[in-house]
Amino acid sequence: MKYLKIIAVLVLSTMLFSCEDDQEKRVAQAKRIERQNDSIVKALAKGWKFSIPVPSAKVQQQMGVWGEWEQLKSELAQKPTGDLAAFRQKTKELVRKTELARNTIPLNFRKPQVSSRFDVLVTKIKSLHTFVGVDPVPTTKVFEIMAGINYETASIFNQFDEMIRIKEIPKEIGEEEMLRALDTVRHANPEAQPQPPATTTTPSQRPRMVPQRSLSPGNGFIKKQN
Repeated sequence: MKYLKIIAVLVLSTMLFSCEDDQEKRVAQAKRIERQNDSIVKALAKGWKFSIPVPSAKVQQQMGVWGEWEQLKSELAQKPTGDLAAFRQKTKELVRKTELARNTIPLNFRKPQVSSRFDVLVTKIKSLHTFVGVDPVPTTKVFEIMAGINYETASIFNQFDEMIRIKEIPKEIGEEEMLRALDTVRHANPEAQPQPPATTTTPSQRPRMVPQRSLSPGNGFIKKQN
């Protein structure tokens, strides 16, 4: 019995030391993760900056009141504060507001080349949301994606400027006067409009003339003499 008690005490002591050791490891691991996250948050806070394009006067006039873009612009300008959860919530909002802006492009700019650029922007912001949600956050990759987002937002407004520029290109000298003259001729001479080709008949389609046989003497009849 004495030996059993000694063995039991040794086993309990080993288990106790083991539990204490595990607890110390968990505490140490938690502190290490906390320090790591603090370092990541500081890095993100330092490099978290988006370049928001300023539209030209002509683009602004054509845009009109685009509330969804204003909301996205405001979201991009505000830097998250606090822990990683704040940055993750920020990227989630950016995805939502970028999709809203894409779906409400002003009518004057609602062209395929603009929609395709917005599609790329949405994809990049979704990628940002994905990488900010990783543990640990790969800050180098995050900043690379942010640079791509800045590039895409600038390309959207460059496209707006390009569309206005092309629209304002003057016609060649004399082209407009020529078009007006042609239009005047069309209205003054409706007969001058292209007419469908006349139907022609071939000799085989013409009606045949049937010769009439004369009943007078000398035309095939002999008068009987008495």
